[in-house]
Amino acid sequence: MIFFCSAIVRTSTCRTPAFASAFSTALSRPPTATTAGTVRSTRSLLRASFLDELTRTFSGMTTGETSKYYTVGITGAGGLIGTAFQNELSQMKTINGKPIRIVTLKRGNQASKFDDTDDTLTSATWNPNAAEASSVIDPALVEQLNALVHLSGENVSTGQGLLAPLGIRPWTESKKKEILDSRTATTSALAKAIAASNNKSLDFLVASGVGAYGKDFIGKGVTAVDESVDISQTDGFLAEVSRQWEASAEPAVKAGNRVVNMRNGVVLSTKGGVLAKLYPVFFLGGGGIVGSGEQYFPYISGRDMAKAMVHVMKTPKLKGPVNMCAPDGCTNAEFTAAMGSVLNRPTILPLPGFAVSLLFGEMGEELLLGGVRATPKKLLDSGFSFSHPTIEAAVQSAIDEKDI
Repeated sequence: MIFFCSAIVRTSTCRTPAFASAFSTALSRPPTATTAGTVRSTRSLLRASFLDELTRTFSGMTTGETSKYYTVGITGAGGLIGTAFQNELSQMKTINGKPIRIVTLKRGNQASKFDDTDDTLTSATWNPNAAEASSVIDPALVEQLNALVHLSGENVSTGQGLLAPLGIRPWTESKKKEILDSRTATTSALAKAIAASNNKSLDFLVASGVGAYGKDFIGKGVTAVDESVDISQTDGFLAEVSRQWEASAEPAVKAGNRVVNMRNGVVLSTKGGVLAKLYPVFFLGGGGIVGSGEQYFPYISGRDMAKAMVHVMKTPKLKGPVNMCAPDGCTNAEFTAAMGSVLNRPTILPLPGFAVSLLFGEMGEELLLGGVRATPKKLLDSGFSFSHPTIEAAVQSAIDEKDI
């Protein structure tokens, strides 16, 4: 009964102190004598949970919930995932009964001032290198945000060199530091800015990766992992990056904001990412398996990725790590077969494992020869439905999709 009423409080337009007082009074009524001990203990726990939720609800009355918009701030908005996410939002009229307002956040040396009366404002500047939390992003903007989606970070495979057309180069120590710092420093800066604000109803969605689970998922018999798996000792550079990346959001967690670590799989789109690099190779008949072909390939279609992000944003019970990948994992060999089938091209030119190690070193061994088999348990349990659950459907979607 209490949880039902709590849900009413959060969704009702009649959010008043008198209403909260009435519930506190109801919770303080004495239990029956026969169950006094049990009820008293249970009632205390429920009262604490209820009042925590009530505090979070009422805090929103002086923050983003007072705006006529449902405002979403996005860093890395120009990247593959950011573009797909904006496309999905543009097809929606409202969230929680409010028109959607997207504010793209661009890096600069100084955070720009935010004017909520300017209905044409679609972008703002933020400074991840600011010394003070209040200087990272204008506090006035933070107060108006319903969600902050953090997607920026150095690409793990871009660079110059012999294979620059494929956007691939070995990891140097400076490249690895750039990959790590571009994720942890920026996430920490935003998390501290959120923690310093009064907006406890702001949801912080931060990109992460399924690389958190390690890189040793090889062979058809390997078991898929979900979000409950302990990642504290998983092996590999990307696993360590993911651990530190997710830990960087802790200030916002401790401040009471909802934080979601989106452990992204490989997003399939011809507009960018891995598939954009591989598509012309396979189209010309030059594709084939990499290494043994038995390493798992954690994919998700661009459209499903964007839809899943909106679902996460609109589903308050989702928090902490959430696997953003298709439920039917595939091996590299199965991905290769799907590419050949969809494009109607042969896939007979393999890339041997020794050549990968020689050309790409540690980067190749993790990204090309290593694999992850993860399952999106939290998404599925929360009612999300994938449009492209199989690798064939995801590849076909990537080829057909014009907007993502």
